[in-house]
Amino acid sequence: MRIQLIVLFFISFSAAASSDKEMADLFKKYDAVMLSHKVELIDEVFTEKFLKSAGGKKEFSEGVKELPKVQAKSLSAPLITWKKGIRDELWLVKRKDAPEKKKAPAPESGNQFIIVKENGKLKIDGTISDAE
Repeated sequence: MRIQLIVLFFISFSAAASSDKEMADLFKKYDAVMLSHKVELIDEVFTEKFLKSAGGKKEFSEGVKELPKVQAKSLSAPLITWKKGIRDELWLVKRKDAPEKKKAPAPESGNQFIIVKENGKLKIDGTISDAE
């Protein structure tokens, strides 16, 4: 019985670690698209449904290019926390920008991201905005 519990723990831990890495990779690509204007990564970051609702890939990429460009070297890695939604193929991710100084609190983000698996990869399907 103890061995089964230990095996179950390691399986769930390795699945969570794999998902952590996938989430981190997704948000690195998200930052590359939104901050550095690497529009060639749009298909790897956003679902087809999201892009369609945003007017299509071409219109979305033009909107991204209008955003202010930020140098990647000046950015700290964002802090992300996530949890599985009701269904196994849905995750909710809260993203906070990393604090500028070591002991300063991280600024609160007003959005939660909805992440789904599309073609076996995690992708952003939309956001949930806080009502403030």
